[in-house]
Amino acid sequence: MVVHTNQRPSARKRLAAALTEEILTKPESGPFQLASEYQLCERYHLSRVTVRLALSDLENRGLIYRKHGKGTFAHGRGTRPTKMVALLLKTSPQTEHWPISEMIRGIQNILSVQRVPVLLVNTSPSEWTPEMAGNLGGVIVFPSQVTSADLIELNNRKLPYIIAGETIALPGPQVSLGQTEAARKTTENLLQQGHRQIALLTGYDPNFDAAKREGIYQALRAAHVDPAAVPEFDATRCEGGAEGAVRAILALHPSAVVAFDDSLATLLCLRARQDMGLTIPGNMSVASFHDSPYLRYLDPSLTTVQFDFLGAGRAAAEALNRAMLTGEPVQNITFEPIHRPGQTMISVDHGISS
Repeated sequence: MVVHTNQRPSARKRLAAALTEEILTKPESGPFQLASEYQLCERYHLSRVTVRLALSDLENRGLIYRKHGKGTFAHGRGTRPTKMVALLLKTSPQTEHWPISEMIRGIQNILSVQRVPVLLVNTSPSEWTPEMAGNLGGVIVFPSQVTSADLIELNNRKLPYIIAGETIALPGPQVSLGQTEAARKTTENLLQQGHRQIALLTGYDPNFDAAKREGIYQALRAAHVDPAAVPEFDATRCEGGAEGAVRAILALHPSAVVAFDDSLATLLCLRARQDMGLTIPGNMSVASFHDSPYLRYLDPSLTTVQFDFLGAGRAAAEALNRAMLTGEPVQNITFEPIHRPGQTMISVDHGISS
């Protein structure tokens, strides 16, 4: 996992970050006293104005409080006030998808330990009441059907956010699972094997699909293949759903199919063998994505790509929680995918099924 950092912050932010780190790493469960303003000025060689501004930032975030005549105190782990984190997920059926549910599980793993409540929201930020927005500390955005206007509204409300997944359509920090790069490499492998009659089986998730499609198009253009010449069948739009999309693909007799999810690839392989009498990869190579744990023991085993959805959810929660506590910008996070050779695609290196 790679976290991309920004430029050097101001003295005020550096002091706030240093004090925040000191507070967060203390084992005390109850309140404890911090150094005085004078001591902080001496220790960090800063003016009293800068120190007071940094302490005000920490007070606004709920990390410290002041007692007149007694000094400044930090909340311990057990007394620190917390705000909710919203999961902005406009399309509720997404939660039924294994990758999305894994990401949510990763988010809950982190935030439950931090005692941060999680709120699932499916309405645009512009519709949130001031009371609801005021109870939020940050937002994890699942990008399907989310618009730039939604993110502008989050900025206007001064709510930090991170996008759970890679997208070129939305601005802001995001957790990249490496889907574009994985799809590019998968397509390059097919092209190197001599495949030119390639079809796409899509319709798993609009944003996951978009990231993979971009990688596929990059590989096609690099090989001087027009992406418009590659047929795509969307399981959510074809008559008959996924079954209809599979039948339409098989009617074209492509030499290779890139399915955008293991479940779609499994259905394709089943229909190819049972209905068409095809052998895979002998008659048709199939590549897919997600390395679903429920489909790892199929015969033939799928050539697929594993993405760390659980880790992505955990990283998104950690990054957002840190931003909520420190006031620092949320950073981009990148994961490396793992390619899983199976028996549905001819090996590039050995020329036999792997």
